[in-house]
Amino acid sequence: ALGAAEEAARLNGYTLDMQHVARIAGFGIDQVNLKGHTFSFDRDIFDALDLANVKTFAALDPAAVKARIERLPWIDTAELSRVYPGRLDIRVTERTPYALWTRDDRHYLIDKTGRVLAAVSGDTLPKLPHFVGEGAAAGAAPFMEQLARYPEISASFATAERVSDRRWRLKLTNGTTIELPADGEVGALEAIAGDEALKRLVVAGNTTLDFRGPGRLAIRPEKQPAAPAPAPGTGS
Repeated sequence: ALGAAEEAARLNGYTLDMQHVARIAGFGIDQVNLKGHTFSFDRDIFDALDLANVKTFAALDPAAVKARIERLPWIDTAELSRVYPGRLDIRVTERTPYALWTRDDRHYLIDKTGRVLAAVSGDTLPKLPHFVGEGAAAGAAPFMEQLARYPEISASFATAERVSDRRWRLKLTNGTTIELPADGEVGALEAIAGDEALKRLVVAGNTTLDFRGPGRLAIRPEKQPAAPAPAPGTGS
């Protein structure tokens, strides 16, 4: 109807302010309610809605607005619904932090897909699986799902570092490091799981198991951190 009115006015030599006409006709957006967000900023969602230019439902492109909102870092899904006469409800669901990713000495929260949610800083970082290196974010969830099949290793997971975006270096909380090959990382984990002597080495800690050489395993003991020197006595 609004389009027909605009065309009729154009044919008669008039230019209608369609936003104004739409508001008079009851299509104005007078109120916007946001629900479901905790980490996303209201202003970012309103910017995606583009209220400066979209003031009526006639001018609103719901699919475009939904796409813009879902491009915001924390947003997973967005739903738009009109509540008569002039209210727009926007309900969003946010993504869940899955891991901590370190790149170039900067830390980021990522979700299960590897999407960066936010930068984090400070002395206390979130207690999430920690991944390091270029390409580690995208491979974090598949690697953890694979590692979960080996509880003797995954129970002591500390950090997984992506090396040259080709392979993983796995570090455990007890000081064990497992250098996995670029090809056949599952085979290396299977070799540990199926060998009681290797499992004991992994559990004992402070050892590097290097599977990078084709068909061979190198085992290197690591130096334990030196114990702090005792404080000098105060005397009597």
